[in-house]
Amino acid sequence: PGGHNVIMEKQGYQAAAIAGALCLLILAVACANLGGLMLARGVAREHELGIRIAIGASRQRIFRQLFTESLMLALIGSAAGLALAYATIRIVLVTTDGPKWMSAAPDWRVFLFVLGMAFFASLLFGFAPALQLARQKQRRTIARQVLIGAQVAASCVLLIVASLLVRAVQHALYTNPGFGYEQVISISPGLAQHGYKPAVAQAYMQQLRTRVAALPGVTSVSLVKLPPLGHGVSRIDTEVNGHPLQIYPNWVDAEFFRTMEVPVMLGRNFLPGEKNAVIVSQSLAKAQWPGENPIGKTYWDKNTVVGVVGNARMNDLNEDDTVEIYSPAQTEDMPDMSLVLKTAGAPDGLTPQLKSIVQNLDPKLFPEISLLKANFRRDMRAVETAALVASLVGSMAMLMAGVGLLGLVAFTISQRTKEIAIRLALGAPAGKVLSSILGQFSWPVLIGLAVGIGGTAALSQVLRRVLYGVSNLDPLSYAGAILILVTIIALAALLPARKALKLDVARALHQE
Repeated sequence: PGGHNVIMEKQGYQAAAIAGALCLLILAVACANLGGLMLARGVAREHELGIRIAIGASRQRIFRQLFTESLMLALIGSAAGLALAYATIRIVLVTTDGPKWMSAAPDWRVFLFVLGMAFFASLLFGFAPALQLARQKQRRTIARQVLIGAQVAASCVLLIVASLLVRAVQHALYTNPGFGYEQVISISPGLAQHGYKPAVAQAYMQQLRTRVAALPGVTSVSLVKLPPLGHGVSRIDTEVNGHPLQIYPNWVDAEFFRTMEVPVMLGRNFLPGEKNAVIVSQSLAKAQWPGENPIGKTYWDKNTVVGVVGNARMNDLNEDDTVEIYSPAQTEDMPDMSLVLKTAGAPDGLTPQLKSIVQNLDPKLFPEISLLKANFRRDMRAVETAALVASLVGSMAMLMAGVGLLGLVAFTISQRTKEIAIRLALGAPAGKVLSSILGQFSWPVLIGLAVGIGGTAALSQVLRRVLYGVSNLDPLSYAGAILILVTIIALAALLPARKALKLDVARALHQE
């Protein structure tokens, strides 16, 4: 196809980047909790601040006092966080045998970042709510609602991301990727790097293939230019019928599909020495020729489609409908070719023999020999780590949001004790009083959920590379996370509200 570009990619995913984004979200939840505490503290000090202003204290003086208190709290918390982070990273590096060059000690950039975040948290979540509520009751209510909405939104994002990652790990581990990998070994001798010419490389690969096929337990041997689950893949970005499409090309011999257990669904396999032919995956055939028989069609630089094979996620495990095209390997491809072999039993013990065969043919070669099941686990490890981190961070955020909402509801009820007592004394139904108490929290919760869902839908595009076979808009992940969060929010709001309905009316009015 015209106008495409070929991109060589290294497989692997940066779980650290995901963890960093999640940690920033949990910081937002923690800061919202801090804002709620400062809000309640400001109300308790409303009388004190009023007296200070009455006896001549300026607004600027009140500003400096509140900001200084909030900044000191943030700096103390940041110092404690740095110390805890240093101890935690040290433990992780020791227990996981981390690289020697990696240090747990923070550098100046970490200190600068922590100081910046402390200042920002103090200004936005500490001082501003306290000052606003000390000035005006209406703003006080708005500040509470903003904090609740922020907590719910951040917690919603964290829980949905954690749910998506956990679902991705489950899908990858328990869903057939479309090819056999558990009993397959790949051998990359690296002939091109050692200056092999195509004809010499072809002779070498033929000898290697013959000797490997003679080993006990080897049932099938084939050649492939880009080994499945390898470090690099070739990708072509193009358009098919007006829709963007990513095609993964590969160059193989006629035995490849049998070795990798990829079924030929339509047409035939390659013939020995065949040229000007291609085999496409089912997803590519469906996208390129919907409702038509692709056999005999001209495609890919005027090559003829001779077969259709099942979808095999050999290069991109996160795509269910992998779009792949296979061409027959030619002599000029031989310096870049690798060999894949399938065994009848466990392939682990063959590695020394395979290395010996490669080096006996040419002592200068140092082949890369990989167990495909190990490569599969390698690709899964980063996602499993990200899922674990996201689950822990999401659970922490959910707990913090629940505790923060619990405190805000309890604080609000404590401010309305007299009103609740009077309404109950006049015979108002408990259910109506309860709905009145909780009504002011419904809108910030709903808005927070909407913002959290919308933000996750936008941000989850970044996660597409690690969501193995799971859509970034997976309805089950969204529904499960939202249900858990709503349950926690409901419990956090109902517990103090129900307790308020059981108060002694006479005693409450007497105390007021």
